[in-house]
Amino acid sequence: MADKVIDKKNALTDSEVIDNLLDRQLLDLLNELPDPDVILRKAGVDYAVYNEILADAHVIGEVRPLRAGLLGFKYEIKAGDDSAQADKARELCESIFTRQPNAAMRWPDVTWSIGKAPLVGRRVHHVKWQVLNGKLVPEKIFDISTESYAFNADGELLIRTIHLPEGEPPEPYRWLVTRHMPDRQNPYGIALLSCCFWPWMFKNGGMKFFVKFCEKYGVPWPIGRYPQGTDDKGIQELVERLQNMIEDAVAAVPEGVDLQLLESKAGGELPQERLVNLCNREMSKALTSQSLSTEIIDGGSRAAAETHAQRTVENLKADRALVADTYNELFKMITEVNFGPNVESPKFKYVDKKELNTSDVNYFKQASSLVPIRREDIYKRLELSEPTDGEDVVFTGNQNREKTPGEQSEFSKAEDEWTEQDIAIEQIINQVKQAIDAGETLDEVLTNIVNSYADIDTEALRNVVTQELEGDFGRGMVSES
Repeated sequence: MADKVIDKKNALTDSEVIDNLLDRQLLDLLNELPDPDVILRKAGVDYAVYNEILADAHVIGEVRPLRAGLLGFKYEIKAGDDSAQADKARELCESIFTRQPNAAMRWPDVTWSIGKAPLVGRRVHHVKWQVLNGKLVPEKIFDISTESYAFNADGELLIRTIHLPEGEPPEPYRWLVTRHMPDRQNPYGIALLSCCFWPWMFKNGGMKFFVKFCEKYGVPWPIGRYPQGTDDKGIQELVERLQNMIEDAVAAVPEGVDLQLLESKAGGELPQERLVNLCNREMSKALTSQSLSTEIIDGGSRAAAETHAQRTVENLKADRALVADTYNELFKMITEVNFGPNVESPKFKYVDKKELNTSDVNYFKQASSLVPIRREDIYKRLELSEPTDGEDVVFTGNQNREKTPGEQSEFSKAEDEWTEQDIAIEQIINQVKQAIDAGETLDEVLTNIVNSYADIDTEALRNVVTQELEGDFGRGMVSES
């Protein structure tokens, strides 16, 4: 086993493959499957156009919340199982985040570099290893250009090198591949920025004409009428004065020249403006699956915007899953090269922001009124841990909730400790209840109660009630002061 570990250390610390990368555009080769992106191929552009699309103000405005939604979430790393080796693997994988992944990037940058896979279809990162404290750990993790790799017809990664420009199979434990919605016909994945290409093109074309329209019709036109018979020289002088008027807002013209300003009047949204807004909405749909939470146009409702925003939340959850899967692949590499394939690798998981799911709460409230429900099911559904005996707990719910069978039995046991006064009061209450049950009308009920206590001293009762009322009044005055 020790010899195998030494061989892996010598093999993985060798950087020959990354030094031989071929970083240039190549022709389609026999064993390489070209990128089947229909939009880019028909438009005659390549992967580099994505950077131009990202430079669009509206696009980058949509992308930044996606980045924030990825980097703003906390994560946790848990051991693969309860074994000591799995816990050591977790500690080793956690330690890599204490070192900078490469000279140009921090870990949030690497996370976003992986998280860009939905935007561009795929991301490939190289893992360069080093021996540190007797363990193989990543020294550098960085992305490589799209010209340096390809995929074959089976969807397997090919690394283009100087010695083998058509691509060679990658060495194990060196590459992390992240793809967005790939399949057998398209192992490169689907790029959201590719879906933005035509709206982006039309928007830029529409913006060009929109600017020209504003230049032509956004300011009033000065019009000068010259007298009949004016020669060409006089007409030219008048035109020059009107041109200067656009810049200086003043003009000196000969007497008798009729001067006026012609303003353009346009009602509603201009065609050019509609085109730009339409293209922006189409790009928003491609990037975030919605448009109303970004821009509410033509009286869009707030409720609809919140509904659309929820779709973005679901997309962000799926995007985080891609990043988590990539980090889990890295953890699997680290675990196998250091502890062997039989040790379970740790798991990288994003911790979602907890919000009380009111639909689940209502579900259990209604269901518990029909059939008994296990407490374990409630805790599991709400993703809560059931407290054990002796633990400090906080409960701010309804204190008048229905008592559990255990609580009811405890209350029944307390009856053995009642005093004689408590028993007498209980007997009186039972007599009053019997008098109420025996009467059919209110008058009969009152008569039954009086007959049950015919020998009661009404004067003594009146004194007791008066004293109690006066005492309550006095306590109320004290509490108010």
